[in-house]
Amino acid sequence: MLVEPDHAGLREITSLVEDGRLRVIADEVFPLEEVARAHTRGETGRTTGKIVLSVTA
Repeated sequence: MLVEPDHAGLREITSLVEDGRLRVIADEVFPLEEVARAHTRGETGRTTGKIVLSVTA
């Protein structure tokens, strides 16, 4: 399935975030070096929110 960005939709999402009506719930943040552990965490099916990989430059 391919998804194309929709400018009007992205603007609406931005508005929702700025108004505090939409927020991201992160279950856990892992450094990129722990990607395998993050993947294992996701396989449990017991997460509430997103699993985030942190990348530092």
